[in-house]
Amino acid sequence: MNEFLSIDTSTLSSKDCYNLLSNLIIPRPIALVSSISKSGVENLAPFSFFNIFSANPPIVIFAPNNSGRDGTPKHTYLNVKEVPEVVINVVTLEMVEKMNVAAAPWEQGVNEFEKAGF
Repeated sequence: MNEFLSIDTSTLSSKDCYNLLSNLIIPRPIALVSSISKSGVENLAPFSFFNIFSANPPIVIFAPNNSGRDGTPKHTYLNVKEVPEVVINVVTLEMVEKMNVAAAPWEQGVNEFEKAGF
């Protein structure tokens, strides 16, 4: 007899839903996304909600959700609204420490490339 677990995600907090979904696919790649604001301010941020969506046409996706810390829009999202272009890199083992520095809750306008040492 097969038993299935059914979860009503509408009953979960955002944090619990995130934890559930992010633990479904392990290990998963991390994208290190760079963007730039209209005024030229560079931004660098990691995203774990990242994957290949299509090969034909080639589409790679990432999800710049609102901050889990305070619910505000992430700087990457704000930049992409102004300048619809990003560069997506896959985080390698050698980049993990620098990626963690870039992931800190830096204020808008802080250059994460410099802070992380890239």
